[in-house]
Amino acid sequence: MGCALRKQERIYEDHVVLAAQTHFSFEDVKTLSELFRKLSCSISNDGFISREEFQLGLFRDSRKQSLFSDRMFQLFDSNNDGLIDFGEFIRTLSIFHPDASQAEKIAVAFKLYDLWQRDFIGREEVKELILALLYESELILTDDIVEAIVDK
Repeated sequence: MGCALRKQERIYEDHVVLAAQTHFSFEDVKTLSELFRKLSCSISNDGFISREEFQLGLFRDSRKQSLFSDRMFQLFDSNNDGLIDFGEFIRTLSIFHPDASQAEKIAVAFKLYDLWQRDFIGREEVKELILALLYESELILTDDIVEAIVDK
């Protein structure tokens, strides 16, 4: 019984801490914890969101490959361990909160497009992003048109 109470107290403390560190209220964090719980046990009930569970949540298909979902997963998985824990989930979602600053949102957008994490977005990254978008939209453009888009 004491163990369950400690676990409940720990969850409460984590919610309070996360609310203080993010743009979310305590009630928001509490509500988001339910969403996290559902996502984290959709394939394996381990308390973490795996890449497959993340893709299942985004696309209703855990096998669909997408540069967008890969980049978003990397954004959420801030410690790069291949899993999203509750703190990572809340802190990353906070960036999309209406109260998040424009600077926070710009930094995240840049991070999404900086595929090779070099602190600049090079021509090849732009090309890779365009090709991924074309692939996902099933739009077919010639190599010359893609090169012309990248060059602009």
